[in-house]
Amino acid sequence: MESFHALLPRTAADRGTRTWESLGLRLRKPCEPPSNAKSRSLLALALGAAAKAWALFRRREPWLSRLRRQAEAAAVGVDPLNWLEELDSPRARAFVAAQNARTLAALGDPRSWGSPLFGRLLETETTDTDGDPLRKLPQVTELGGLFYDFWSDGQHPRGVWRRTSLESFLSDAPQWEVVLDLEVLGKKEEQNFVWRGYDALLEDGQDSWTVTRAMVCLSRGGADAFVAREFDLLRKRFIPEDEGGFVVPEGKTVLSYRSRDVLLVSSDFGPGSLTSAGYPRVVKAWKRGMPLSDAAVVYEGEACDHVVYGYVARRWRREPLQVIQRATSFHASEWFLLSADDWCHLPIPADAEVTFFGPWLLLQLRSDFEGFPAGALIASPLEAAMEAKAEWEVLWKPERDEAAGTPRFSTLQKLVCTCNYIVLQILDGVRSKLLTLRFDEQRGTWRSRACGSLDGRSASVSVRAVAAWSDAVWFGDASYTQPPKLIYVPDIGTWSGETAAGAQRVRELPPLFEASVDVRQLEATSADGTSVPFQCLRPHGVVDPPTLIHSYGGFGIPVLPSYKATIGAAWLERGGQYVEAHLRGGGEFGPAWEAAGRGALGRLRAYEDLEAIADHLVAKQLATPGRLGLFGRSNGGLLVANQVVREMASKDPKRFAAMVGEVPLTDMLRYHRLLAGASWLEEYGDPDDSTVRPLLRQISAYHLAQDLLQEEKAQRMPEVLFTTSTRDDRVHPCHARKMVELLQNGPAGQNVFLFEGDEGGHGGAAIFERAFIRTMEYEFLWARLEQG
Repeated sequence: MESFHALLPRTAADRGTRTWESLGLRLRKPCEPPSNAKSRSLLALALGAAAKAWALFRRREPWLSRLRRQAEAAAVGVDPLNWLEELDSPRARAFVAAQNARTLAALGDPRSWGSPLFGRLLETETTDTDGDPLRKLPQVTELGGLFYDFWSDGQHPRGVWRRTSLESFLSDAPQWEVVLDLEVLGKKEEQNFVWRGYDALLEDGQDSWTVTRAMVCLSRGGADAFVAREFDLLRKRFIPEDEGGFVVPEGKTVLSYRSRDVLLVSSDFGPGSLTSAGYPRVVKAWKRGMPLSDAAVVYEGEACDHVVYGYVARRWRREPLQVIQRATSFHASEWFLLSADDWCHLPIPADAEVTFFGPWLLLQLRSDFEGFPAGALIASPLEAAMEAKAEWEVLWKPERDEAAGTPRFSTLQKLVCTCNYIVLQILDGVRSKLLTLRFDEQRGTWRSRACGSLDGRSASVSVRAVAAWSDAVWFGDASYTQPPKLIYVPDIGTWSGETAAGAQRVRELPPLFEASVDVRQLEATSADGTSVPFQCLRPHGVVDPPTLIHSYGGFGIPVLPSYKATIGAAWLERGGQYVEAHLRGGGEFGPAWEAAGRGALGRLRAYEDLEAIADHLVAKQLATPGRLGLFGRSNGGLLVANQVVREMASKDPKRFAAMVGEVPLTDMLRYHRLLAGASWLEEYGDPDDSTVRPLLRQISAYHLAQDLLQEEKAQRMPEVLFTTSTRDDRVHPCHARKMVELLQNGPAGQNVFLFEGDEGGHGGAAIFERAFIRTMEYEFLWARLEQG
């Protein structure tokens, strides 16, 4: 199910020598204008075109008069900017074109003038680990005795699916065989394909599963929706429909092989087949050779559900389980297993995370259950649980950190199953540690063992199973300043302390930035007395550095220590200070910490947490307000938008001089009617609930900004850049569009910028486009914060 995790509720070489000079580009300092006459002429033409586009788009109407007219429309329940919700209407396209031209004219286009940072970020985009040390090391998966990996780099920006043997992979120079090249496929079919993973057909073999086919999932431009096509791994080609191959049309699909000739499919089957959030609610069993429209429906959820899908959970040497997960909301699900041709409901907590391991059912609790605390991992024989006679026992439970305010706990970040072991990845004070569990058949009890770092570091670790039929694992270890290493452990049962028999270092990323940096974990006190931790990365010897704070604070997603190649190149090397904030709502300290940031009131707590960190940095003379910036994306973009409004309303000296919000939410009274927004009702609250709507308005940055501007109470307009994508089919780009259009109509609206790409979904685009966007964002921040 690796390809679908972004859609679903939670379940369980060297740097190269290519230079921009070799392309005939002279490297200039960031934001330095072109020096020759031709370049100056081109820049003047670009500025002129931007000005004309802006003038054509803008009506000659005083900003306050326009706001009052918009307020009159809003008073009767009509938002005059709703036309910006039309993705491709001529008027909306003109708006986007004008905004992009204005932003590139003001900030510069790093693609055209050879920004040195752009060149660096093209390298680092292939190496940032984003909290997972294994993320940018080859992540091989065993299929039929060979080891497959999807890899993208400067040579292959779209990526290649490739394979090799285990012996070759463990050598110093693996010999890769390309199975599928997305660049070649895209050119052949004239499509901008982005890899979205695969589901392999696993058939029983003597020593491992035999794998000859897979459903390959490809997204156009990086959207969540994708097309799935059956692929022959022996002949390295797609199987055409006229040869009996499965082809699932574009949609937000979940699929899984039930057998060689039957596919479980949850997708867009036409009107009425989706939930209000735009995800599947109908599961079909599709037999090879028949039209998908004629496939039998095996389960059907409700339109009010978040998503409903089916899959096959395969267990080595055991019967596969046919599973239905009906997610009634983002955090709650009902689970069903096929038993005697009928679906058996599992009587378990709706908010638990579920894992099937051998004969066991494992639950990671998010709330208290039958005397077990929230955050604990419990187990029962699966057969007993299916008969409503579960025999639960605790395998691990969180330990409390006695801090002020909201209690903080160690938390189970992830669990990994090998053939005989369960490996727990635990966060304790935002640092990782590992624990293995195995059931002792003779004693009838579970036995645990702590596993230390195999490389002497423990800031961030990650483990993945090599294959379901073995106890071998891949181990990754990294820190903020030390690049990750990949270590092969042939038998996790031999891992004790900081040693494991036969452990072999396989890969190591080279340093990608000058890492003379002090790393400290500090704490600030929020408005309600809660102690809020944050990480501070400060280059040695700098005085009053430009400081950038990054956070997310929602959906139980932790901000984890990891190797920051992009931040290192774009910020730390230039003498900037970088801060990661662990706000309430995130997953760093267990379910109580997460729940404290949920809903409108919880979001306000998270914003107070952020402001407490900013104020702490200033009070301790670690930063100054004129050189303090903020970056956030998605839910973090909502945080940025709200901080913009809070800065506008404040009569106190400014906290943040510049901010960047990627793919943000801003309109919290209509978010549930836009794309996947209805799936976040549990996280934010329901705007259609008359008791919740006033609370949501307190975090609806778009409406708060309307109030300030209409009442002429805005004290200032901070400098802010919003970036989004037309292809984002999760968070609608109108959130950024409407916010920018509103703010630009106010005083000092020239401080507000928008760039909307036409490639890349919510999770991002291909390497080149990602590096371009990030270069623009960091240059924007650096230019403003360096000046103070």
